[in-house]
Amino acid sequence: MGRWGEDHARRYLEGKGYTVSATNYRSRWGEVDIVAQQGEELVFVEVKTRRGAGFGTPEESVTATKSHRLIATAQDYLQKNGLEQSP
Repeated sequence: MGRWGEDHARRYLEGKGYTVSATNYRSRWGEVDIVAQQGEELVFVEVKTRRGAGFGTPEESVTATKSHRLIATAQDYLQKNGLEQSP
């Protein structure tokens, strides 16, 4: 089910004009499902696929710890791809 959700999200982003630059990007802190860009905007996407509300909403499944790991992984991507903003 997870792969289906990621493929669906990727097609959705591409349909909106985004170019997917990475899927399942891994760092020592975790993984980001999709990295996509449209113009100057770069987005990091965590895909949560659910069959129904019985397992909670996708938002509820992203804990504070998971959020911190996503941010650290996004920062790793930016650094490794020379996209860091200077202070």
